Amino acid sequence: MIKFFRSIRQKMLTENKFSKYLLYAIGEIVLVVIGILIALQINNWNEARKQNTIVNTYLKGMVLDLNNDIRRFDIIIKNLNEQIKSNTLIFEDKSYQNLPIDSIVLSITSYFNDYKISDQTFQKIKNYGLANQLGSTELNDVINNYYSEDLYRFNLFIDYDEKRSIDDDDFWFVTNDYEINPVLGQSKNINLPFAENEETRKTALIQKLESNLGRNNLRNNISRKSLGINITQNLKNKAKLLKEMINKELNKK
Repeated sequence: MIKFFRSIRQKMLTENKFSKYLLYAIGEIVLVVIGILIALQINNWNEARKQNTIVNTYLKGMVLDLNNDIRRFDIIIKNLNEQIKSNTLIFEDKSYQNLPIDSIVLSITSYFNDYKISDQTFQKIKNYGLANQLGSTELNDVINNYYSEDLYRFNLFIDYDEKRSIDDDDFWFVTNDYEINPVLGQSKNINLPFAENEETRKTALIQKLESNLGRNNLRNNISRKSLGINITQNLKNKAKLLKEMINKELNKK
């Protein structure tokens, strides 16, 4: 009987040790799991901080791009307005006929803008997979629209205006009606003689200017430049709005 009670006691002690060991093992597992979760949380926090730093860097770079865009837009609008003004004077005031031929040439030369919006920062953002993680949903949408739809429309006009401006210059300067020195690409070191005197050449140029074909050519140029002003002004307004939105987002962080 004594042996029986001793056996029971020993078994209880053994089971008690096992229970304590099991609780200890469970506790160790819980601590390990908590440690892993904390490590993952810290890692996620570090990654989020790194990503936030990268996003801020790109957003600041985008602000610099937008500042440059806005400055260029002002120059473009100014140049387009000057062309419209010089072309319009030919319709409104015949005193241009008293100007030297080179001055008349300056007034009809169709200048075009070759500036296109730089989207290098935006392309880097896309390549990094952050195109939709730049802040609020509204900011993401405005950025993506500016560098996709707005950029496409602006560059489309730039290409169109360049082609038509080159066609205009061919109309005025590649002709059998008179000899003339075009403004664009002319070197001061080149002084080629003309077969006719300046007065004869100027008379022929004025005659072409006053023809229906010449006047329609100027009308088309004025209309095209006016369209360019509207497109550029609209894009400038969007660039200013986008810059303000980005600065607000940066100030939150």
